[in-house]
Amino acid sequence: MEVVETCEKRTLSSVEPSTERSFPSIDEEVVGFVEDAENIMQKLTGGTKDMDVLSIYGMPGLGKTTLAGKVYNNPSIVNRFDVRVWCSVSQTYDRRTLLVEIFKQTTHDKSEIKEDVDVIADMLQKALIGRRYLIVLDDIWEVEAWEDVGLCFPNNEKGSRVIVTTRIEEVAKNLQHRSDPYSLRFLTVEESWELLKKKGYKLPNIVRDCLLSLS
Repeated sequence: MEVVETCEKRTLSSVEPSTERSFPSIDEEVVGFVEDAENIMQKLTGGTKDMDVLSIYGMPGLGKTTLAGKVYNNPSIVNRFDVRVWCSVSQTYDRRTLLVEIFKQTTHDKSEIKEDVDVIADMLQKALIGRRYLIVLDDIWEVEAWEDVGLCFPNNEKGSRVIVTTRIEEVAKNLQHRSDPYSLRFLTVEESWELLKKKGYKLPNIVRDCLLSLS
């Protein structure tokens, strides 16, 4: 079957929102997720040689994007993968825009791409074949968003990985391949206080005292 046939999906929005890489700075603080980061990196570097999808899900504000960004920028991950791609999907997105962004990051092609969406899907799959890739799709809201691009990621038995972050547990479960979805927990009171201190937030004395009394 041709790639363009397997990848053919509708465009969900006539608007073309940005899919530029917007991952957190490597200096951004991640408090309380050291073990989570280690677990995720083990899933990225070990296990099956087949392409696998790791979904990280949890309520907004828990740090899914920040955690994924720290893993994405870890030197051991940077050195392991031939291709690394980061795209923010969000609730409304355009399939063509998303595919173009993934293709440009994969190939470092800065030229204007005028081909239609099916041709771009074919170009993307061919660009990824034979390469160990890590693709992050940040903030997916619907399974259809994965279906619009996921079939363009070849299973090349190179140990390639896709990280998906989502706030919706059902989406995470529907995207499951071999790895179980990863549920991101809430910070403890102690971790929340540590994060606030590192961020340098100025808290009212009564709030500060309440947090200290709980820690």
